[in-house]
Amino acid sequence: RVTRLSHAKDTIAFDKSEGQHLDMFVMKKAHFLSDHIRPSLEIFLILTLCACASVAGAGNQVVAWGAGKIYKPSDNNDYGQSIVPSNLTNAVMVAGGWRHSMALKADGTLEGWGDATLEQTNFPAGSNYISVACGDLHSVALKADGTISSVGDIYYGQQLVPPNLSNVVSIACGFYHTLVLKTNGAVVAWGGVGSVNYGQGTVPAGVSNVVAIAAGGYHNLVLKKDGSLFAWGLNDSGETNIPAGLSNVVAIAAGSGHNLVLKSDGTVFAWGLNAYGETNIPAGLSNVVAIAAGGWHNLALKRNGTVVAWGAGGGTNINVDYRQNIVPANLTNVIQIAAGDLNSLVLVGNAPPITQAVSVQPNLTTNGFSFWLPTQNGRVYEPEFNSALSEKNWQSLPLKAGTGGALWFTNQTISSPQLFYRVLQW
Repeated sequence: RVTRLSHAKDTIAFDKSEGQHLDMFVMKKAHFLSDHIRPSLEIFLILTLCACASVAGAGNQVVAWGAGKIYKPSDNNDYGQSIVPSNLTNAVMVAGGWRHSMALKADGTLEGWGDATLEQTNFPAGSNYISVACGDLHSVALKADGTISSVGDIYYGQQLVPPNLSNVVSIACGFYHTLVLKTNGAVVAWGGVGSVNYGQGTVPAGVSNVVAIAAGGYHNLVLKKDGSLFAWGLNDSGETNIPAGLSNVVAIAAGSGHNLVLKSDGTVFAWGLNAYGETNIPAGLSNVVAIAAGGWHNLALKRNGTVVAWGAGGGTNINVDYRQNIVPANLTNVIQIAAGDLNSLVLVGNAPPITQAVSVQPNLTTNGFSFWLPTQNGRVYEPEFNSALSEKNWQSLPLKAGTGGALWFTNQTISSPQLFYRVLQW
């Protein structure tokens, strides 16, 4: 259902309150008659709805809590992974592993802290990184050119990036394996060999048209373009059994043995291992815009910039309870969340992640178009076009990775002008 929010001489904005995670329409000139829209062929309008705040980096603050800050005697998990470096500035994205944490900065560089015994925080110098993810003992970063850099432990093959891997738009790390999504919706996996091999380091035949990926401890979860979910790998807690009737999913996350999904109505659903309340969604949780799954706990970012956490953290188990589910008091204006195995990290910005409309003007040719869109690091964008404003028959263009800046979208392959374009954000 598409409802009108506002209109002016040359702009109109829409909000999609049901169905897919819709963020933008591009349409030809619209004439307004009451609540009806009649496209003509003179000009294009581009209209965006972006559920995010600006993350340019200036003034952003990283906040972390859990393991590495809560010391326990004879503790093998205390490596300072929750003690944010005092000189860390201009962060635009955070990620957490077992005993280390990473931040991506606005200038495209990376900074890590915590355990570096296996060099899991030591990426090659450079300033063209656009996303980062952490496993237990390794880290992976996505470069602006669609290639991958991986550092850290190699024992389980998790750092062995396949030769000639390119066109990557999204990355995820399990305990000892890596998962990536390519521009054509294909998925590639590696690692998880030897004693930790549960099939998570390979991709089953037929997995295609994927728009979002998540790597759990020893399993994987993907969201496909048609809204369906698929999971594989270790299934000792039912984590790869997709619940019947689950629909309208717009984001996914995976923990040690559980899965978390965000639905288009802002609610959250979970299944799998529930040893520490991982799948017990807090009563009344709503208006969620982002989710993250740690080893045995979860985070949810709400539209007003606050964070809700649940699962492991509040008990006395020496192995998993580090108060990672205890959100610091007065924490607001959060714009990104991440969960390590035993700690939690957030990025605090200048404004909460409100939904707002942005209007930009595309460049036109006789058989195509190009336009720019503000994007977020770690997000995936999918442009589509259609000859009519409807829910059916949208044709997809290659996926693109968010860069944290303005991203150009182009389509020079069509033989005749299309009436409508839109971009889905995952």
